[in-house]
Amino acid sequence: MDKSKVLLIVGGVLILIAIIFRIIGLEGFWPILFFSLGGLLKTVYLTLGVRSGKFVLGREIVLLPIGVALVLLGVFMKNSPGLVHLYGWLIASGVLMKSSFLFLFFRRQKKHVD
Repeated sequence: MDKSKVLLIVGGVLILIAIIFRIIGLEGFWPILFFSLGGLLKTVYLTLGVRSGKFVLGREIVLLPIGVALVLLGVFMKNSPGLVHLYGWLIASGVLMKSSFLFLFFRRQKKHVD
């Protein structure tokens, strides 16, 4: 296995652990720490891949920060009593944008390899 893929796998596992913490009701410092570290490791993996020429990015990169911002906004709105009805839509839209980024990113990488 490529050493840089360890960053991606560990980042994904940390995010999964954070999701499990949230599902079982643990809130506060630990889920935030695991989400943050997982996201950071995945960002480092993507950055290293782009710098080394392993990955080629296009306009689809715009979807990633917008998706992350929508998810974070939805998470923060969940605790706001006046805007609680919007948080689900924001999180779903953010996840859809991040998923679209992944689809377009992998499609571009496949074309780049061929």
